[in-house]
Amino acid sequence: MKYKTSDVFGVKSSLIESYIERPSVDELFSAALEDKNQVIVYGSSKQGKTSLILKHLKPEQYVKVECSPQTNSIDIYRSILRQLNITYFESGTQNASFEVSSKANGGLKIKVPFVGEASLGGEIADKKTQSNTKKEIYIEYNLELAQDVSELLNKLNIDKFIILENFHYLSLEVQEQLAYDLRVFQDLGVIFVVLGIWREANRLIQFNGDLLDRVTEVPVEPWLDDDFAKVIEKGSKLLNVDFSQVSETLIKSSFDSVGVVQELCKQCCIIAGISKTPDTTFVITDDHLQQALNAKAADYGGRHVRNFESFVHITSKTSNQSGKPSLAFPYYFIYILLKTDFDNIEKGLSRSTLLEGIRKVHHRPDDVRSGDLGAFLHNITQHQINKKIQPPFVDYDRGSKILKIIDSSLYFFLRHCDRDAILDDIPNPIEDYTEDNN
Repeated sequence: MKYKTSDVFGVKSSLIESYIERPSVDELFSAALEDKNQVIVYGSSKQGKTSLILKHLKPEQYVKVECSPQTNSIDIYRSILRQLNITYFESGTQNASFEVSSKANGGLKIKVPFVGEASLGGEIADKKTQSNTKKEIYIEYNLELAQDVSELLNKLNIDKFIILENFHYLSLEVQEQLAYDLRVFQDLGVIFVVLGIWREANRLIQFNGDLLDRVTEVPVEPWLDDDFAKVIEKGSKLLNVDFSQVSETLIKSSFDSVGVVQELCKQCCIIAGISKTPDTTFVITDDHLQQALNAKAADYGGRHVRNFESFVHITSKTSNQSGKPSLAFPYYFIYILLKTDFDNIEKGLSRSTLLEGIRKVHHRPDDVRSGDLGAFLHNITQHQINKKIQPPFVDYDRGSKILKIIDSSLYFFLRHCDRDAILDDIPNPIEDYTEDNN
């Protein structure tokens, strides 16, 4: 059987053929689905979260909602009802066959028609105005209450998982609200699978301690070198290509990212002219790999440089202190990121390390306070979302006070780029301020 290279290797929205199961991840995820706990799948970008879902759940088993910065909890619940083809009417609307009035109060009300049912919620009065067809009873639900949404799904015998993709894009307020709602949903048997880009455990439990023992967390990291070797071996057999000459170097160049491994393998094949399974085995050489490394460094570089430039851009050059330039934490953060030893970046940067490093190079070191830096770090994900940086490349763990890279391709880029040259090209807001005032 012949396979397309793009179906065997690479990063895509459908399940890739070289997917491998890891007992520490796949078995934990399968067990979590059976336990009927809420499931949290987390890790850096392009590390296999979506693939895990595609491997273990069929499309008819779930409803998926893509979260965005503008999404509220009600938007999620509305999307769920639409995808399940549940007919409902906003409170206050009239149907051609019935005038409906209700004494239930509060929240965003919807009315769901049932045939021959007695009312289950609110005090409902139905008056037949026209049509002699079968009678419909309208039952009112409040979309702002997880209890009501759960009751509706259970009444209709809906037994599907609800997948929340890109949970990290939601505002902190919405994340906190959903953390409380998940507790109610779990009690009533409605199971959510939450996918988010972060690297610390207990993210949602920080919002709601009642979720403890009611959620199962499935971290998709770390990936081991042996896992990568299995990915390459599986894909090699399907495409009839031999990576044995470059496998070890390719794995070391990936910096623990399966997404980078997949893309390097695909790029090697493309450079070698392999678009589908050849009739005879083709050997991938060091030259193919080097060209692939250069190509991916260029691909990732363009995006990350734009991200850095967007991250440091500030609309106002002055702070609340009259006439003084702002503290410009975004610029100094990128400065530290590009100047710090690569091994320390991989371990994560503590708040104290960042504070010390910024004070050493800051234009107003005496004004750099721990509290101000803390406020910046607490909002660093929202800052990236506001700058349209997707996916975010860094995340701050408030519990451990460690800042970590969460875009797995960024390690690859930082290792292969000229960091000093990039820093020189990034607009320095302090220099701009000085020029404007000379």
